[in-house]
Amino acid sequence: MRVRPRKDGREPTQAQRLFRRMVREWLWVSLILLPLTAMLSMTQGLALSNLLYDNLRRLSPLPVDPRILIVTIDDYSLQQLGKWPWSRAMHAQLLDRLSAANAKGILFDVIFSEPDNHPDNDQRLAEAACRAGNVFVPLLRESVARYGQPLGEIEPVSALRQCAKGVGHINAEADADGIVRSVYLSEGSASQVRPQLAWLLYEETLTDKGNAPMPGMPALPTQGWQRAHEIRIPFIRSDAGFPSVPYVSVLRGEVPAELLRDRLILIGSTAPGLGDRYVTPQSGSIGTTPGIVIQANILNGLLQQRNIVVLDQRPAALLSVVIVGELLGLLLVRPRRALWLTLGAMAVALVGSGLLLRLGWWWSPAASLLGMLLGYLIWNWRRLNAVLAYFGWELARLDGEPKVFPERRRTQAPAGDVLQGQIVALEQAMSRTRDTRRFIADGLEYLPVATLISDPNGRILLANRKAREIFSSGLVGEDMLEQLSDLGYPLPSDGTPPALSTLESLEFRDTQARSLRLDLAPLLPAEGDSVIGWLLSLTDLSVERDAEEQRAVLLRFLSHDLRAPHSAILALLDVQRHQVTGDTQVFSQIELQVRKALNLTEAFVQLAKAESEAYQFQPSMFAMLLLDTFDQASSIAHLKNIQLLHDLDEDAEALVLADQSLLTRALFNLLENAIKYSPAGSRISVGVSCAKGWLTCEIADQGRGIAVEELPELFSQYRRFTSAHGSDGLGLGLSMVKAVVDRHGGRISCHSVVGQGTTFSMQLPLLSE
Repeated sequence: MRVRPRKDGREPTQAQRLFRRMVREWLWVSLILLPLTAMLSMTQGLALSNLLYDNLRRLSPLPVDPRILIVTIDDYSLQQLGKWPWSRAMHAQLLDRLSAANAKGILFDVIFSEPDNHPDNDQRLAEAACRAGNVFVPLLRESVARYGQPLGEIEPVSALRQCAKGVGHINAEADADGIVRSVYLSEGSASQVRPQLAWLLYEETLTDKGNAPMPGMPALPTQGWQRAHEIRIPFIRSDAGFPSVPYVSVLRGEVPAELLRDRLILIGSTAPGLGDRYVTPQSGSIGTTPGIVIQANILNGLLQQRNIVVLDQRPAALLSVVIVGELLGLLLVRPRRALWLTLGAMAVALVGSGLLLRLGWWWSPAASLLGMLLGYLIWNWRRLNAVLAYFGWELARLDGEPKVFPERRRTQAPAGDVLQGQIVALEQAMSRTRDTRRFIADGLEYLPVATLISDPNGRILLANRKAREIFSSGLVGEDMLEQLSDLGYPLPSDGTPPALSTLESLEFRDTQARSLRLDLAPLLPAEGDSVIGWLLSLTDLSVERDAEEQRAVLLRFLSHDLRAPHSAILALLDVQRHQVTGDTQVFSQIELQVRKALNLTEAFVQLAKAESEAYQFQPSMFAMLLLDTFDQASSIAHLKNIQLLHDLDEDAEALVLADQSLLTRALFNLLENAIKYSPAGSRISVGVSCAKGWLTCEIADQGRGIAVEELPELFSQYRRFTSAHGSDGLGLGLSMVKAVVDRHGGRISCHSVVGQGTTFSMQLPLLSE
């Protein structure tokens, strides 16, 4: 895959490549994880969903509506009235008691599907229901359909069915974990859909009866058994309980009529082993729940308009996908806060589900929680994988760099364990880094030059012992400019501190009259060009400057004080020679020795100047310098009848950067040597050429030549060679030439054959235009 370059034209770094690859992978993960979240949200059988519902529901239980009263068929009533089933005449008597007390509605949760042993008792019960006019009785759905027949219903006996105010089903729906949490408010065959029994009693309380909208989703047209308007049962607190009275107490008139008046009466069995009992979310604390209590909870929710309806699959899936998608995006934008973002998103999902639950809607956050958990785990896995890949790349690159120290022996990682292998490699790299840092720190500490290292703002980070001696302080943590100012470095007079990058490399006298040279260099990272620090060095040149001053004094002595007496001697000799008659050979010998001493002094002065004086370089035409040299040497060549030839073409007119005085003197020394060691009547030729940025000047003579074994030390001081026997000098001329050429950045070489002549080749860098 081709990596696109950055906008600044540079190739992206390895870290940027890894990040871009992780972004692409994360987009693919999102495309897989979001549909998976939607699919999980549409799945109804998630155990986590039911667990979350039970716990969130406990946080907002419903209060008990005071209109509800349960008449319980409990153990006490069984003890007083005998074993079950009781006579239906007794039930008729109970209905008459409740009717006489003006009960608002009666829900009789007892199945009367089989005729009584005494048919008159069925009639008496039916007549009592007719007299009351507000009795609701249940029917049951068959548990197993008969062969070839649709699922049927078990209805009450005909007489009771005709006199009852309404007949409704009492079926409860158990989830996959066997716990009853919901009911359908309408259920039945396609031809006759029955309402739920508690819903019928709830309608009895309404002023506009029969027109109340049933909560939940209506049924889609289907064949066979239909169920619609599903709601979750809004259970009250397990320790609250509904108000109840024993069946036998109402039957005997022991319950005051005021307690029964305008009440919604629910009659049902609560005795263990008698009647229907179900496992509910409250069973963990109170055991199985009787069917009549479930009906009471349903009615309690309907009366308080706190019905819980399951959110439709599409908006539920959309809500889950939106929350998970936002988290996936935030993980990409704020990767360092991945854990807190995930926990926060989970908390938002739980709080949002709880708030919706209080509003009567149940949205399961289980799918979103699972999606967020998977996203967080995948995110951390991919980040860890990217970090390991980057570590591996960096460690391999670091391992490939030149090592300052031999590698320490480390425990080898087990084969195949990538993580442990990279940990071992990282340990080795860190050890090598610490060793290198210690090496650099120790090397810096014992450098003979005062050295400081600062951050980009000039705060001193490191200072060696020489620097501490010069500044007489610890330095670390101090401002570099302030320390330089206190030392005597010339800062701008206006008082504004300059930027470190503008400091000039110069020599100055400090407060203790020491000659210090300041040099400043930026410290750059391995990649990039932004300054990460500064390296400052202070070189103490006091000894060198004192030596140079002494040399200058000596040169002045040699060039003036020592030459003046020699010149005076020559002048006196010349006067004396003209005054004295006779043999003047003694005067000639004295003059010869004085001139020799004067020439030696001049050669020594020229060499000292070439090696010590500050050169004044300027662009110069080499041909002009060479012609000046010819003018100076022509008289000497003429005395020996030596012919000086030059071939000055356009190459000789090339420009070089030169100190004209010293370079002319060096050329003269070469010509003078050629004349001195060439026989009379010979020829000396000078040629100039340019090639590849260099100017080459060759001076060839036809003299004695120099032995091959003497050529390596030709430019050494005070060396006299076999070819020089019989000639004056101390061997300083060529040393001066070598010093001048070196200071001009050039090269000089010599090729010689004994008896045939010598060629000196001088090369100088051309001045680029």
